[in-house]
Amino acid sequence: MAKTLEEHYSYLADKVKLASYQAAIDKVVQPGHVVLDLGCGSGLLGLMALRAGARRVLFVEHGSVIEMARQAVANAGFTEKAAFFHTNSFELDLPERADVIICDHVGYFGFDYGVVELLADAKDRFLKPGGTLIPAKIELKLAPIESGEYRSLVDQWRNGSVPDEFAWVASTSANTKHSANLEQENLLADPATLTTIDLGAESAPFHSWDAEFTCTRDGTLDGLAGWFECTLIDDIVMTNSPTAQECLARPQAFLPLETPTAIKAGETVKATVFARPADNVIGWVVTLPETSTTFSHTTFNGMLLDKTALTRSQPDRIAALNDRGKAHQIVLSYCDGKRTVQEVQDLVQREHPELFPSAQASAAFVVQTLSWNTGE
Repeated sequence: MAKTLEEHYSYLADKVKLASYQAAIDKVVQPGHVVLDLGCGSGLLGLMALRAGARRVLFVEHGSVIEMARQAVANAGFTEKAAFFHTNSFELDLPERADVIICDHVGYFGFDYGVVELLADAKDRFLKPGGTLIPAKIELKLAPIESGEYRSLVDQWRNGSVPDEFAWVASTSANTKHSANLEQENLLADPATLTTIDLGAESAPFHSWDAEFTCTRDGTLDGLAGWFECTLIDDIVMTNSPTAQECLARPQAFLPLETPTAIKAGETVKATVFARPADNVIGWVVTLPETSTTFSHTTFNGMLLDKTALTRSQPDRIAALNDRGKAHQIVLSYCDGKRTVQEVQDLVQREHPELFPSAQASAAFVVQTLSWNTGE
């Protein structure tokens, strides 16, 4: 919970973000509108819509932070104009369509928090014809960078500061997308636009984007930095760019090289970034034509997965219930709409004592299973 509170405090305290969304909402939301606050978190954007005159705001959030939204709306006196849905939006069935959908799942590399798939689905199922999505589009930006601070994210695993048996983790860290707070001086070349994503449009399962840079100074190439410029509506734009005068209090994405390399002013850096959003996989290939050097990285290689986990994810695997699946099946079989949670706990423990090594483990499993599969 502490991490959740800290995260949402940072969102609520980001004055640039709040001013940008306030301007967009004031420009779009009209009296009588139904507004959907998708992935509402603390509910502040929906609260802005209510203050702008929305007739009704539908707050959707799968995390427990929805209770923060519920209390904030009550404190503001808008309870009668709000409805709350504690669920994943892909499983959501709304009572009415919205005139406006607002969402802040932009992440820090634009597409890395699922906003593309989220808004494509929401537009199709929840938005009225002619309705408005906020945000409207995202431009992805990329630049080669030098940073001793973020180079250490890889080097710290192999510089002797941890036992030698863990030096291999350097390769894992080099295949991980990190968050970074960069500045103009970290850039080795002018940034390039990878692509522009129109939100709400159907999303491809795989993306690949290319960029080419000419270095403006000598330095050490430590990796790539990615960020976004997000158009909320019309000319209202927000960004987490390290080159911006007014930027969000949000980091950039750092895509490291396992082997940093010296580079000269005037040299070319070619980069390809690819993404498979459904699997949360990002890859980056960096080529230095002058030295015929290529670096290839992917977050798939940064995942600490065992062979069993990889096998389970294969679509051609024959599906069969394991012991945990059978336990779920047994617990749910006792849910007849009459028994209490305590009665189900007692039945599972009495009739299936072999399922868990202790009564405490059995009781906890029943509570967890029923909290996700029963009730509203």
